[in-house]
Amino acid sequence: MFLNPLPSHFTIPVPNTPRNWLYLLVLCYALSRLLRRSYTRARSPLRDIPGPPAESWFTGNLGQLFTAKGLPFHHSLVSQYGGLVKVHGFFGDEQLYISDPRALQSILVKEQDAFEETGVFVETNKVIFGPGLVSTTGAFHKRQRKLTLPIFSLNNLRELVPTLYDVADRLSDVLARETQAADVLDMSEWMSRASLEAAGQAILGYSFDPLDSRVNNAYTQAIRELIPTIFKLSLIRQLAPFLVRLGPAWLRRLLVNCTPIPAVQRLKEMSDVMHASAVAILEKARQGLRDADAGGDRQGKGKAKDITSLLLRANENAGDAEQMSDAELTGQMTVMIFGAQDTSTSALTRILYMLATRPDVQDRIRSEIKQMQLQDGGERLTVEQMNALPWLDAVIKETLRLYPPVPFVRRTAVEERIIPYLLPSGAEDAVRIPRGTTLFLGIAGANRMKCVWGEDAADWKPERWLGIGVGERGRGEKERLPGVYSGMMSFLGGKRACIGYKFAEIEIKIFLTTLLRRFEFSTTGTQGNEIVWNLSQIISPSVRVVRDGKVCEEKGLPLRVRMVTD
Repeated sequence: MFLNPLPSHFTIPVPNTPRNWLYLLVLCYALSRLLRRSYTRARSPLRDIPGPPAESWFTGNLGQLFTAKGLPFHHSLVSQYGGLVKVHGFFGDEQLYISDPRALQSILVKEQDAFEETGVFVETNKVIFGPGLVSTTGAFHKRQRKLTLPIFSLNNLRELVPTLYDVADRLSDVLARETQAADVLDMSEWMSRASLEAAGQAILGYSFDPLDSRVNNAYTQAIRELIPTIFKLSLIRQLAPFLVRLGPAWLRRLLVNCTPIPAVQRLKEMSDVMHASAVAILEKARQGLRDADAGGDRQGKGKAKDITSLLLRANENAGDAEQMSDAELTGQMTVMIFGAQDTSTSALTRILYMLATRPDVQDRIRSEIKQMQLQDGGERLTVEQMNALPWLDAVIKETLRLYPPVPFVRRTAVEERIIPYLLPSGAEDAVRIPRGTTLFLGIAGANRMKCVWGEDAADWKPERWLGIGVGERGRGEKERLPGVYSGMMSFLGGKRACIGYKFAEIEIKIFLTTLLRRFEFSTTGTQGNEIVWNLSQIISPSVRVVRDGKVCEEKGLPLRVRMVTD
């Protein structure tokens, strides 16, 4: 980990000796942090900010923040301490957990150049994905974003609608067959498989999963295991900015090979597989464009069937100073697949679960889908027709608001700034954030702030989105969040907002309209089978069951699935 892969022909013999180097690096890192903290602690402008006590001197609150069972702790920070909370990192490092709307406006919009991705985030992603959007900063990132953002225009996304419908229809047909054998299906598994196939087809022009049979190629397995593996290494990742400075790539590769941690070795293997696969897919897409040009079809470039081909064409037409290298292109491809698959899976799974617990809302959506299909005379609705389904839209927005797939992100202050925030009384105050301070931006916390959403902010109420006036949606009259999507933080805001949020919304609506037209979803009603939602950077469900007198958890979301009879 924390290095670029070596060429395949370059090997280094690794002696079978005790691996104490990791402990030495941790000690050096600890001493550097201790010296820094001892110098700055007495003068800290954060000393009076409220927050929970550190769980330990070594890891602070990181063990509570980065754990599968950490969601209640994240939610409690806002409910107990407000929108600006002090938490602790390694060795007493003071950090801020921010959900306050005015503070987020400053950090993500007004003062956005003073707050960048953390070194941990950038350096780790650079190793895993290459120089893509999630691993670049400053002018480099702006250049990439300028070239990539237009690819996700609504006109381009409309061209992908048939591809997404084809995947949704295949999934629907498979579920119809599955229900003949059993009426309880793991919808988390099916949403994961379908989301990966949709992302593969729409983004890469590549099929990951036929859905009607099992497939287990190395690329598919790597994409599915990536998030859980990264999350297992949450604490070790904090050393990334330190480790990437340890000499040339071959030395860092040697250190990784010597690391006696299975998750590190698995992450290295996944990174290599994803990179090699992306290179092969990129070359195939490039050849496809050459063939189209040779056949006189260059004017059909706007009709490309996948985002990678659109990106290649845009890169080809860009000026020399704006073009991305092949390493950057493969980085974008892997990041887009990674971002589209896990977040869509999480969102779709949670929406189906909420609808299973609220059959009245499910029936409302099914009714409006049927009515729109009768008016149109076809099964497949257009983007405009799907957007005209008020209950479908309200359920998606409310679920993404209350249960965002990614509950927080982090930033670091690259320059000192004074930012405003709200006191519990409603008055405004300000805090000086020193350079180098790590910030947690609480997405889930901001989406539950009462000053934005009203006293019922913690309740799942789709009807809050059905009114025309702001007050009718249950939102406050004064405070607003700087989110790029419907005034919520689920897709962030500012210069690093998610570029694919429109793609995600269209994909989710296509899947839901296709499935709800043919199936009814309900909870299993099995006593003792409780659904729990775990934090693995991205939220995922498990079912808590009792086996042989012991309580255990099994990954998945079992729901009862029945064909619609009328």
